[in-house]
Amino acid sequence: MWIDVPLGVEWRRPFRACIGKGPQMITRRSMIAVSALWLALFAAPQASLAAEHLTQTIRETTEAIQEGRSGYSTSLVEHATNALDHARAAQKAKADPHIKTGIRHLQKAIRTAKGTHSGPRTAVAVRHAEAALTHFQSAR
Repeated sequence: MWIDVPLGVEWRRPFRACIGKGPQMITRRSMIAVSALWLALFAAPQASLAAEHLTQTIRETTEAIQEGRSGYSTSLVEHATNALDHARAAQKAKADPHIKTGIRHLQKAIRTAKGTHSGPRTAVAVRHAEAALTHFQSAR
């Protein structure tokens, strides 16, 4: 049985392969290539951003430990809070179980040292900060 198709109507067009479509295909392929390039350019800085945040976290945690050993619990809390902000940013950029555990230790250090000038509580906070530092260094 024959189907009567008027001349000039291409009824098989949806079934044709993409080869030979002309300039439209070049444009589509170019757009796909450009999109892939942009994706690669935006994904690559995330890895270096996580490393930068982790470096800042280690630096701030070290400062917090030094201030805590000197007996300055307020300064310990300030540096530990800065380290916590950087650690959360590093965790968001690149999830790591060591960073997660280090964040928990920093939170304990902040809770322990906040609002006190007691020597023993500051020493406990320093121990928590030291534990956090070892986790951050192993995540590096």
